[in-house]
Amino acid sequence: MANASEMIEEADARNAEAIIASIKAAQANGTRWVNPVDQTDGFPSNPTTGRLYGGSYNGLILLIMSSHYGDSRWAGFGQWKAKGNAPRKGEQGTAIFFPRFACAACNKAIGFAKKCGGCGAAIVKASDKRMVGFGQSVVFNNQQGVNPMPTVERPDVDPAEGYEAAAAIVAKAGADVRHAGVRCFYSPSEDYVGMAPAASFATTADYWSTMLHEHAHWTGHSSRLNRPGIVDFNGFGTPQYAFEELVAEISASFLCKHAGVTREGLDSQHAAYLASWCKALEDDPSVIRRACGEASKVLRYLTK
Repeated sequence: MANASEMIEEADARNAEAIIASIKAAQANGTRWVNPVDQTDGFPSNPTTGRLYGGSYNGLILLIMSSHYGDSRWAGFGQWKAKGNAPRKGEQGTAIFFPRFACAACNKAIGFAKKCGGCGAAIVKASDKRMVGFGQSVVFNNQQGVNPMPTVERPDVDPAEGYEAAAAIVAKAGADVRHAGVRCFYSPSEDYVGMAPAASFATTADYWSTMLHEHAHWTGHSSRLNRPGIVDFNGFGTPQYAFEELVAEISASFLCKHAGVTREGLDSQHAAYLASWCKALEDDPSVIRRACGEASKVLRYLTK
């Protein structure tokens, strides 16, 4: 008769094979992981002019920076100052680039004008102006100002309602959980879990899946399971960090099933997330099996 240790090893092996299969399915189907947190309130825009920031560079760089601030509203220093929201002293702006145009008839700079100030020609067609180069400007996010415009209001959400088992796991763990901003992470140096508010997530199930993922990282602290990926963190994108992410996401998958956290497509999202990190580890099946073993330790630690 198999002892408890052997039974656990067999279960880990079965789980590993199932996860490997789900990862391969996600890769074959082209399933991509989607961040469940609504990080911004829209595409980057200038609230003083009502214009969107277009262009392949400006749109992308401001979209990335918007995720950092949790706000997609940007404007120049003078524009914010006129709104009573001048950037705080010491704040660094973000450089953007814009095309410069001149009147096709007289070569005078025209900007966004609909009529040339030099010769009076109407600027209505693309052929009425010509591009003469690029200019650079510096913009600041709404949240960098002394008096930010109000953020998008979100309804209050009680994440424990309907998810009592997941809430009980988190409550029993007793981790320092801080809700703020748009990022979700575990800080090894300060030993706390940072979470976006529950109302920021696409669904409450996504909130708990993410919460359990970050708690899996939390278990790696030296005072708990003492995992190298947390204790000896050696940088993002390294094989050791990739392995820690596999452990955390597999743990979240196990914990979600244990606590009944589910929604349509959640398993596919777990698999897509794992697939993205597997590439950093060259899709080595033995790595998944080892990660499953570590995830089983996480499951036992958080549910004992």
